[in-house]
Amino acid sequence: MHHPIRVYPLIVILILLCSACAMKPAPTSERYFWPPLPDRPRIEWLRSYSSQLDLDKTDFQKFKAAVLGDDAPISLVKPIEVKSDVINNKFFVSDVGAASVFVFDRQQREVRFLFPGENSPPIVFPLGLALDQDNNLYLLERRYNNIFVFDQNERMIRTFNIDKIAKKPIGLAINKKKGQLFVTDGAANKVHVFDLKGNLLFSFGGGGEINGTFNLPVAVAINSKGEILVADTYNARVQAFDENGIFLRSFGKRGDGSGDFQLIKSLAVDSDDNIYVIDGRSHRINIFNTAGELLLSLGDYYAVSSTGKRAPGGFAIPVSIDIDSDDAIYVVDQLNSRVQVFQYLSDTYLKKHPL
Repeated sequence: MHHPIRVYPLIVILILLCSACAMKPAPTSERYFWPPLPDRPRIEWLRSYSSQLDLDKTDFQKFKAAVLGDDAPISLVKPIEVKSDVINNKFFVSDVGAASVFVFDRQQREVRFLFPGENSPPIVFPLGLALDQDNNLYLLERRYNNIFVFDQNERMIRTFNIDKIAKKPIGLAINKKKGQLFVTDGAANKVHVFDLKGNLLFSFGGGGEINGTFNLPVAVAINSKGEILVADTYNARVQAFDENGIFLRSFGKRGDGSGDFQLIKSLAVDSDDNIYVIDGRSHRINIFNTAGELLLSLGDYYAVSSTGKRAPGGFAIPVSIDIDSDDAIYVVDQLNSRVQVFQYLSDTYLKKHPL
C-alpha cells in the first residue's frame, strides 16, 4: 500500500519564501549625483524614509514578510525636523501631524516613538531637535514651550520651560564644545543662548533689517570655528556671528535667481564648513562656501503622492536639514511625508569610498 505524501508546513513556507524572493525585482544600481558625472560629484542621493518599511530588514523580517506580508506602515504624517544620531545609528523626526517624535532605529531595524513619561508634560507640538556632546536629545515642545531632554536610551532625564524668555521658539541648535543651547525666537526676533540646564546666558538680535537684527530667525547652525549662523527668513539672508553674538558678515537676497532666497526654512554646515540653506518655496537646497558664494544647487518640485515614484532630489516643501559627523545629509521633505538622505562627497570621503 502506498502511503499518502505529506506536505509539511515548513516546506510550504520555504516554497513560498523562495517564490517571493524569485519574484522580487533586482535592486537598482542607478546612482544620483550633483553635479552629474562626468563632472566631479559633490552630493550623492542615498535613499528616503517614510515608514519602517523603508528600513533594511533582518533575515527573519524578510522571512516573515514573505510569508505573512509586511506589517502596516508606521508612516510620517507632517514631519518638521530631523536629527541624526551617528553613534547609535538612528535618526529622530519630529512630526506635528502625528504629535510625536519618530525614532528610525537602523540598528534594531524598527520605528518607534519617544515617550516623555507618565508624570511629564505632554508632547503636543514637537518642533526643534538637537543633540549634545553626550548624544542626549533636546526636543522643543512648542505648545507649552518646554524643552525635553532624553538620554541615549530615549529616557527623559529632565525638562525645563522657556516660556518666560522665548515667546515663539522655533529652532534649536547646540554648540557641543561649549555646552550651549541656542533657541531662535520668532516673536522677539532674537536668538537666546542657554546652558544645557536651561539657564539663560545671553541673547542677541532684535527686530529690523540692519546687520545683526532679524525678521523671523528660524534656524541656527554652528561651524567648526564656533561661528553662529542664523537663517533670517523674511530678510532673505544668512548672518554669521562670533561666539558672543557679535555680527561678522551676511549673504543672500530675495529673488528667484541662482542662489537667491524666497523662503528660508533651515540651514546646516558640513565638515568643510559649507553652508546648506533649505528654501521651502523654491523646493531647493542652495550650498555656499563660508564667504557666501554659491557652490551648487539641487532640487525642484516633485510630488511623490501624485506619481508614486521615489524622485531622488525632488521635494514638496523641504523644511529642515541636518548634517551629521559622517557628512550624511538628512532633509525633511514635508508634503512628500519623507526624509531624504544624501552624502556630501568630500575629498576625505572619496579617498575612503572611491566612486
